[in-house]
Amino acid sequence: MEKHLLSKSTFIRSVQCLKSLYLHKNRPYLRDRLSAEQLAKFKRGTDVGVLAQQLFPGGINLQPKAPSQYRKAIKATSEILNSSDEICIYEASFQSDQILVILDILDKKADQVFAYEVKSSLEISQTYLTDAALQYYVITNTGLKIDDFFIIYVNENYPIERNENGEYKLENIDINQFFVIKSVLDEIKEMQAFIRAHIPKAKEALFLKKSPEIEIGDHCRSPYPCDFIGHCWKNQANNAPE
Repeated sequence: MEKHLLSKSTFIRSVQCLKSLYLHKNRPYLRDRLSAEQLAKFKRGTDVGVLAQQLFPGGINLQPKAPSQYRKAIKATSEILNSSDEICIYEASFQSDQILVILDILDKKADQVFAYEVKSSLEISQTYLTDAALQYYVITNTGLKIDDFFIIYVNENYPIERNENGEYKLENIDINQFFVIKSVLDEIKEMQAFIRAHIPKAKEALFLKKSPEIEIGDHCRSPYPCDFIGHCWKNQANNAPE
């Protein structure tokens, strides 16, 4: 199996800015240091993802422990799916078209397969739909039929406390009330043309001889604060986004 060129996170980065993707791959030493707020968001996402697994008890966790284990995880995912009629997998790995995706939860019931991606936010953003659309593209390109694709996110009406770092206090949570599960299959099917068109652009950016000429602007902060703002805005110090 050939080494992957893109993942979910790098594809989303490329949609926001191809220059950011190029720098991430070729000039990582120019990256800004992550803020405490950003680190807290990452931890919150991880904690909520693990909590959501309780909605599907008894699953097998195939999360690769290191990049060197990606191929092993892809093989294990395929073998389990081919040998089991009823199985739930946490962190199922797939690769197609040199793109690696790791799905939060995959639930196989007889001849039907349901995919679930977990988000720690209170709503479904366009970026989350792009994320799901890429996963759908990769997984179905491996030959596995997805009968429905869901995004699991946090119920805005559920009373929940946060600590001083903004992290959710997840003790004693009623998970059936805490989470909202929504099908996004129709939306992500409509996005497949965009996914197919953007993949070559992202791959091409990885192998440019120098970073692409992309002007700084609002996209440096949306949908996520880019971790190369310090580099790209170095000549605009007084106007750099915070």
